[in-house]
Amino acid sequence: MRCILYSILLQLLAFGSLPAESFFVTGRVLEVLPEARSLRVELTESVNPEVPVGQTIEFRVGIGDLEIGYLDRVIRAEAVNYSQAWHLERIFPIDGTGVKAMIDINKQLHAATATMSRRKYVREGDYIPNFAMIDQHGDFLQIGALRGNAFVLNFIFTRCQAVTMCPASTIRMSDLQELSRESGLEQLHFVTITFDPEFDSPGILRQYAKGYELEHENFHLLTGTQELVDNLLRQFGILTMEEDGTINHTMATLLVDANGRVAFRKEGSKWTTKEFLQAAREL
Repeated sequence: MRCILYSILLQLLAFGSLPAESFFVTGRVLEVLPEARSLRVELTESVNPEVPVGQTIEFRVGIGDLEIGYLDRVIRAEAVNYSQAWHLERIFPIDGTGVKAMIDINKQLHAATATMSRRKYVREGDYIPNFAMIDQHGDFLQIGALRGNAFVLNFIFTRCQAVTMCPASTIRMSDLQELSRESGLEQLHFVTITFDPEFDSPGILRQYAKGYELEHENFHLLTGTQELVDNLLRQFGILTMEEDGTINHTMATLLVDANGRVAFRKEGSKWTTKEFLQAAREL
């Protein structure tokens, strides 16, 4: 371990004297180092003028980001100094299969959302709009790709401390995933969208999934830009307000059928697995 830290510190000396505690960087991942829990990144962009582009640096990363890997992909992240080492946090991929389609689809969503009445949002019987986000595997996912499978959709943020809100909702989603499999509804999928995309990176969502024992095969935890999330909140009729360092919000959980139509919608945080399981059986 001492050798690893010493190696990291030597590389950081190449930065010179860094006045900032953190700064954003963009770069290509050249190597994943599981034992060191690090990524070797060739910087292609940096907001810190003292950090030259072209520098190859080894950064510590979280478990979720390490599991995603990101090998040979371009990422953007915040470089943060603590515990006598530099780390990458809030890692987001900016290249990969589907990125151009994601940009185009979300531009269309933004244009449609801008013309919506404040009173209009997706209700039972309505078709949901198409949109594209980044999942807990670091992949770009179009919601339209789930056509042919019904899914349960909700919104949360991982830092939520209100036990009766996001944590309780995720526990029920986990229970519903297990119960649906036991009931023979193997094709039912689950979609959770974060309110807090600035913090909830794919790696954070992956760690969150592990904490709640969510199985990745048919569970999609999604993040993206703040603009995209704001558009989706409007589309789905969810209200949020940042206050006292947290996000106060309303809640809604939806069952979307295989054609993309909302078959069942439940307002608030007090929904049951039984009612959603019954509604899914009736599809």
